[in-house]
Amino acid sequence: MTAIDESAWRRWRHPLVRDLAWVLASPPLLQPTDTAVRWLDAAWGQAAWAASQDWLATLDRDPAPLQEALSRRPGRLGSYFESLLDCWLAWPGNPLYRRLHHGLPVRHDKRTLGEFDFLVEERASGEVQHWEVAVKFYLGIARGGAASSWVGPGLKDRLDIKLAHLLQHQLPLGERPEARRLLTALALPAPRPVCLLRGRLFYPADAPPADWAPAQAAPGHLTGWWMPADTFQRHFDAHELRWLRLPREHWLAPVDLTATPATVLIGEPVSAPVLVEAWRAAADNRAAAVVGLASGREVTRGFITPPLWPRIHDTP
Repeated sequence: MTAIDESAWRRWRHPLVRDLAWVLASPPLLQPTDTAVRWLDAAWGQAAWAASQDWLATLDRDPAPLQEALSRRPGRLGSYFESLLDCWLAWPGNPLYRRLHHGLPVRHDKRTLGEFDFLVEERASGEVQHWEVAVKFYLGIARGGAASSWVGPGLKDRLDIKLAHLLQHQLPLGERPEARRLLTALALPAPRPVCLLRGRLFYPADAPPADWAPAQAAPGHLTGWWMPADTFQRHFDAHELRWLRLPREHWLAPVDLTATPATVLIGEPVSAPVLVEAWRAAADNRAAAVVGLASGREVTRGFITPPLWPRIHDTP
């Protein structure tokens, strides 16, 4: 399945609309072969993108409804991702799905056992589906394809742990007797489990992806690089690219400062040495997301890391 051309992202000028389009149409992160769960693939993303063009164009001209819908969201990136998807599923003109419930808790004896991210009805088939959704960004720290070798930049998350939680706890939620009783009370059948997983995998600089990619990585998944700050500075010292440290809320769609300069306020692009100097002056001991720009548009993305990373902390 051919990826959506980069120029298509530039069609949308408002950053919220660009992020919403990214949620729908960016490549999946993983494509496991577990047939008990439907993992939404690149073909699904292209269908969702194609079905939403007129609606996205309307929002791009007047983003006020989208801004209002997102105004009360929590500050976490995962919550932002989920809220964007909720806007699409709740769109009355959505030709693909009808949202039935969002964030529906399953309880027993006043204790919450879990929560359905979404219950939706697929319009074409009438099938009721239970969606679990997530956006994740992992850095590879060892070759060989093991999911345990892919860690979050803060070293508090790991791909194998996330997969186990999805497959053993979140996606089977509808099979629990407490969930079945709730679904019956709502006059809903047992739903089909569906996973929408987006994000990006960051490989060590110059690492062959074939030697490092997780065994279940989706073809065409988004990639980036990571390298120690000293290596980054040597590599890009004389380069014409300008750099920004990228706040988490801008980790989704490609950065394009030429599209909406009045609303994308993430700093002034600088040279690689200036970026590293500012990062060190902040005494930050975390991996830092950075983006390289040419004429105001993103051309490369990665993480710069402190000395000894990831051994500076124990991974889970």
